[in-house]
Amino acid sequence: MINLKIYKYKLVNLIKDKKMTKDAKKVIENNTNNEKILGSLKANDRAQKVLFKATNISNNLMKLVPEMAVSVNEIIIEIDTKQKGKIKGQIDLAFLRSHLYNLASYDRKNSVNSAFEMAVTRSVKLGILMNTEKNQFSVNDKNEVLVMDKIATPMIDVNKKGQKGGATKIANTSEKLVPVHTGLIDKVWSTKFAVQTRTPSTKDTARNFKTLSTEFLTELNKVYNYASKKDYAKLLTMVDEKVIENLGNTLALLQDNAIRNEWTKANDLQATDVSGNLKSA
Repeated sequence: MINLKIYKYKLVNLIKDKKMTKDAKKVIENNTNNEKILGSLKANDRAQKVLFKATNISNNLMKLVPEMAVSVNEIIIEIDTKQKGKIKGQIDLAFLRSHLYNLASYDRKNSVNSAFEMAVTRSVKLGILMNTEKNQFSVNDKNEVLVMDKIATPMIDVNKKGQKGGATKIANTSEKLVPVHTGLIDKVWSTKFAVQTRTPSTKDTARNFKTLSTEFLTELNKVYNYASKKDYAKLLTMVDEKVIENLGNTLALLQDNAIRNEWTKANDLQATDVSGNLKSA
């Protein structure tokens, strides 16, 4: 006699398995299709040359961002003009970054290079902005990043001579393109593609940088130990793609020692500051 419960259970799971198999096949087909199209792009040639340089230097990776961004823009243009509608999925930051990783034969599962990842991410952001906002973002023949003045500096400081409290700000209306540091790209990107974040509480805003830096170092040590011990389960609970991006940005900010150098100068100036202007409030 047939056990109907068991039969029904097996039938339902069989249907689920077939559906999963069908969906998996579709994903594989889409990925294979994308790989063929992306691999055939002529714009890959320039990108690979820049990526080769990027994977073979350890310092000043940011200087390659403008050149890499031009390549990203070329890749987007070629996809739009020759392969429009054939690519499965959205041509966005994650998609293009993954493509550049593949061109560079970079496998972050084996070894993570935070500086390289940040350079690639920033290049993709700039490449997308150059493609979607052509009048606002560009790269000149000196390999400098150009951004529309009012986008780079939305407000201008104005000081009225002879007036007490004469310092004020006015909106910048200049639309000329001005050279900027590559770090501005992250700021502009986060403004244009703002992600909603938790509103900080009064307690959060009251904490100062000294406290935050201590907490950061404590947590960073934990993450480092998890990575060193290959404790992947705990590592994944603390690190995601955004964390990797933040660490890359932190590394770039610290590489030129600007904070340390200027802090040393400020300390020296404070020691001889008779007026007390450099004393903490």
